[in-house]
Amino acid sequence: MIEVLKKAENLGAIFADVRHYRYDELSLVVTENRKYVTTNGVDEGYSLRVLYNGNWGYSNSTKLGDEEVRNAINSAYGDEKVNITFLPSKKDKVVIKQEKPLSKSLEEIMSDLDKIKGELLKDERVKSVNVRYFHEGVKKDYASTEGREIYQEYVLSGISISAVAREGDIVASSFYSAYTYKGYPLEVFDINQMIETLRKRLNNQLKGKTPKAGEFDVVLGPDVVGVFSHEALGHLAEADLAVNGILGQLRGKKIAPDYVSVHDSPKMDYNMAIGLTPYDDEGVEGREVKIVEKGIVSEFLVDRYYSTFLGERPTGNARAEDFRSPILIRMRNTFMLPGDRKVEELISEIKEGYYIVSPLGGQTSPDGTFQFGIQEGYYIHNGEIGEPIRNMGISGYTIETLGRIKGVSKEFDVWPGFCGKGGQSVPVGTGGPYISVKVKVGGYV
Repeated sequence: MIEVLKKAENLGAIFADVRHYRYDELSLVVTENRKYVTTNGVDEGYSLRVLYNGNWGYSNSTKLGDEEVRNAINSAYGDEKVNITFLPSKKDKVVIKQEKPLSKSLEEIMSDLDKIKGELLKDERVKSVNVRYFHEGVKKDYASTEGREIYQEYVLSGISISAVAREGDIVASSFYSAYTYKGYPLEVFDINQMIETLRKRLNNQLKGKTPKAGEFDVVLGPDVVGVFSHEALGHLAEADLAVNGILGQLRGKKIAPDYVSVHDSPKMDYNMAIGLTPYDDEGVEGREVKIVEKGIVSEFLVDRYYSTFLGERPTGNARAEDFRSPILIRMRNTFMLPGDRKVEELISEIKEGYYIVSPLGGQTSPDGTFQFGIQEGYYIHNGEIGEPIRNMGISGYTIETLGRIKGVSKEFDVWPGFCGKGGQSVPVGTGGPYISVKVKVGGYV
């Protein structure tokens, strides 16, 4: 890799870096009537990037040599004059150790998944089940003409369970995912608790009532707050979107109470904080980014280019799905910070509203509007949690919603996810406390 970088410099590149990725992947699926392997193999290759005559040039291949250097140089053309942040030379090796590494055969893993399927199908109302196991061993080598040499190694594994149930004319669907760097997920997490949660959600949707539409005070749980922080706010803070977006116009301005802060961090000590990024794919050390600090729009997520363009200290938010993919500005672990209230207090203060536990998909727009489906929620009557609800959605305008937050709990949790952008998917963590806020609720009129 170092020799290739020297050749790029000799051909006139003012900067070059190379990424070598190796992914050892295994994916198994068990459904109500099938068992199969979707992935079992190795994906490996190189991505060379050069800054030549003020333009980026790229070459991606399963090998690395003179031809790849020439291809990268020849692809660097255009009128753009790119300036980037340069970093001092550094050598580092980061290996994330597992607490409970996988020690089972493929057949044993399949048997574990089959047991989960069997437990869910004991309820005759359940018509469809999909249990997926995912395991990815990752090795990343990075080198640049600055003298940076960074090696990272870790294993990401997880389980996703979805089920569909039917009772009469009512159809319910639910899912639960648990991903971690800590080891085999069925040993890291309580699988019985996952099954019971799915059963409860399906039953709630089959038996629950449709909520009344309108604006209501609600308490959002950590899973929902995490998705809101990521989808509704985090994307707006990615510098390539922020410069011409709503947050770019609001930087330095107060948009929420003092007790509301939203950060993006490369590392969190939670089992499901899978946005772990000690170094990003530009070889930049990760640091915590204060997107909103005590109610004020403070910092954006940047890559090397936007670090220079905005005068922002590098954050370590440049990520790529694999060696074939271009580097984009991406979130890592995005979360709202905890406060000093108790969740019971927040619920007790609501006369008529909703307690919203878990999201089910959602959409956001560059103007800051959002809409989320909900797979688990309950009525709140006179400060007490009541009957379950179904067919619920919430919506609002991000900036307005942040300003409406009335209380933030000390209780806090983090959930895993996979974020899509530019056709790529990368692992992220989303989290937060319980919050009390007013939002629009979709239901009957």
